[in-house]
Amino acid sequence: MNNPWEKIDLSTYETHMSSDGLYQLQTLKSITEEQIENYVHTNVLILGVAGGNGLEHIDISSTEKVFGLDINSQYLDMCKERYPHLTGILELVCCDLNNSDVLLPYSNIMICNLIIEYIGVNKFIELISNNKDNVNVISCVIQKNNNNDFVSNSKLTSSLELLISIHHDIDSENLFNKFLKIGFVCIKKNSYLLPNGKELIRMDFGKV
Repeated sequence: MNNPWEKIDLSTYETHMSSDGLYQLQTLKSITEEQIENYVHTNVLILGVAGGNGLEHIDISSTEKVFGLDINSQYLDMCKERYPHLTGILELVCCDLNNSDVLLPYSNIMICNLIIEYIGVNKFIELISNNKDNVNVISCVIQKNNNNDFVSNSKLTSSLELLISIHHDIDSENLFNKFLKIGFVCIKKNSYLLPNGKELIRMDFGKV
């Protein structure tokens, strides 16, 4: 069975996410900048990298490797095209993160922005648990709908509704507890209110 993400055009997704009523793409770009700047690193791993939103904030003078994983190979092709200055640093891998046997490369910081919703907490935690020796800090962003529909309203909403079939509601307290069980504690938490009333919640986890 194909993943719905393989059927969604990147421009459709980014146009929807950046619309005035959502402002998610722009907010995520700022959050990614914070995530990168908050921790000393040589290796960065981004799960669900898509078109590389936020990669312009990578400091090539101090970063040795940026790994970007995504299920859509066309997204990765566009990501590579957008950031030619990262040639030799950026390594893109097409894989399905629903498979908890995926071997994640070593990173000082792993960025997981709006990806857990499409994997589910249990599969995500299993993936992390299987790779916990390969990461220091995991920085996640989840969406809190605040009584709004999962797919926000825009002129392109209908093109994204197929994602509902793989969507999981993510509760921040449950995520906190699941991480604790595999030896990680929450070391930072921020929230970002969006124009439509939804919130993006950033939670960073480090090893106990």
